[in-house]
Amino acid sequence: MLPSQAFDATLWITENMLGGTELRPETTTAVANFTMMWNLFEGVVCGNHANVRKFETLAARLAEAPIVEDDLTALDDCLAFWSFRYRNPEGFSARFAGLHFRPNDRREVVEGVLLGTRGGLNDKLLCLMVIVYRLRNNLFHGLKTIDMLNNQVQNLDTASHCLGALVRATRTHLMLDQPRRTYGATRSA
Repeated sequence: MLPSQAFDATLWITENMLGGTELRPETTTAVANFTMMWNLFEGVVCGNHANVRKFETLAARLAEAPIVEDDLTALDDCLAFWSFRYRNPEGFSARFAGLHFRPNDRREVVEGVLLGTRGGLNDKLLCLMVIVYRLRNNLFHGLKTIDMLNNQVQNLDTASHCLGALVRATRTHLMLDQPRRTYGATRSA
């Protein structure tokens, strides 16, 4: 029989992993938020099968549909963040190489959008989805160590915002007609 006490992954990491005591609370929050948002995006929007081909289809569909201004702004903010993060005066930074693109990941689209040579909404949406997908694969497949995770908070928070805007833009049947905008606000008991 399992114990009735909830499992505390942060405590377990602190007690059992080298570097675990260095894991900051905002890091575990960012990882948890990203994991939840990815789960919603892949399950609801991608039919439990996220891949670049599915992203191409989704980007084309969304580029033809009306996307509300708040979501377009959120997506533009994410794109601006990643353009700053992954570019340098010579082109692309070592952080960009750290995304570990695979052959079919449409790297040329991501590079073109980040460089500003590809500016269509379809390409921008695909770029954002591929970047988030690469972050997801790097996180879930172990390319981030505990000490590196502390430096990923803003990156994962941006990815979570991006996923939220993408899920809203799809107008899935699971979305509220009038969202309750409580995120960022404190709740009273």
